[in-house]
Amino acid sequence: MAQACLGVDIGSRAVHLVLWDGKQPKRSVTEPLPEGLVRDGRVVSAAAMTEFLKGLRKQYHLPTGHVSLVLHTNECFCRRFDVPAMTHSQLKVNLSYEFRDFITQEKEKYTYDYAVLGKTEDGAGLDLLAAAVAKETVAAYDDILRRAGFRLRVAIPEEMAYTNLCRRLSGEAARGSTCLLDLGHAAVNIHMLRDGLHQSDRTLDFGCAALDQVIAEQFNVAPYVACTYRESNYEDCQNLQACGEIYSHIALEVLKAVNYYNYSNAEQPVEWICCWGGGAQIAPLMETLRGTLSVPVEGWEKLLPTLTQPPASLLALGAALQRG
Repeated sequence: MAQACLGVDIGSRAVHLVLWDGKQPKRSVTEPLPEGLVRDGRVVSAAAMTEFLKGLRKQYHLPTGHVSLVLHTNECFCRRFDVPAMTHSQLKVNLSYEFRDFITQEKEKYTYDYAVLGKTEDGAGLDLLAAAVAKETVAAYDDILRRAGFRLRVAIPEEMAYTNLCRRLSGEAARGSTCLLDLGHAAVNIHMLRDGLHQSDRTLDFGCAALDQVIAEQFNVAPYVACTYRESNYEDCQNLQACGEIYSHIALEVLKAVNYYNYSNAEQPVEWICCWGGGAQIAPLMETLRGTLSVPVEGWEKLLPTLTQPPASLLALGAALQRG
């Protein structure tokens, strides 16, 4: 049996953990974060996050080794590109130049890595998914996890986590072009994959938090209380007119992203959309998406047909699948 690995996804409102035993998620955990501990995608207090993760480790009897961490789009740069055939040593030297248009600091302050997705169509080059992350970012997470009793094995970008899912667990479900729609708390992330490989992405800088704000105004409560109202659909708050306007806005932005992708990939347009995240639990939002988009809108079950239980996070599961 493959050694168990713990995938960790630290979101803006919750921490998601998936323990992969080599065949199935052995344990899947989602725990809300203390209010304000993560702000604008950044951990505000390393000490508080350490104590929070330490508590989860003890509460759920989690193993201490082989942690794979998700790096979100605001924490690292990720690009897919082709290069001529070259050795590993040559690639390590040249990777930094591929990110020169994105990195404003000295390139030595970043760590670079890559995954070979295959060969180019002519067979003469390499198709790469490469990432660059500030060394201080990785060091900060390593320190937090170590003090919480874990051992960081690898940190990967969201794009690689999704690629892992499609390559290892999706089978025929990942054939063709697929849109993965993460309906998160702080943002909506739209990822386009083709035959299980990441093609492009787009981020909408609003998510379920926008719903919480209008619900908070309607009921005159704090946004974190409004979040609980939304999740339980207290007094049918999910069907407020202001919420409906947000649903429509999200659906239209997703439609624009799909249409743009289809225009650029007319030979293989998006065939279906896979939704997950907190927004996927909001029935009126899902109904609006299905009424706006011309392709099927599904949940995680179609993407991962071999799983017998829902993962706490697709990203955490994709990280847990990473071979270090």
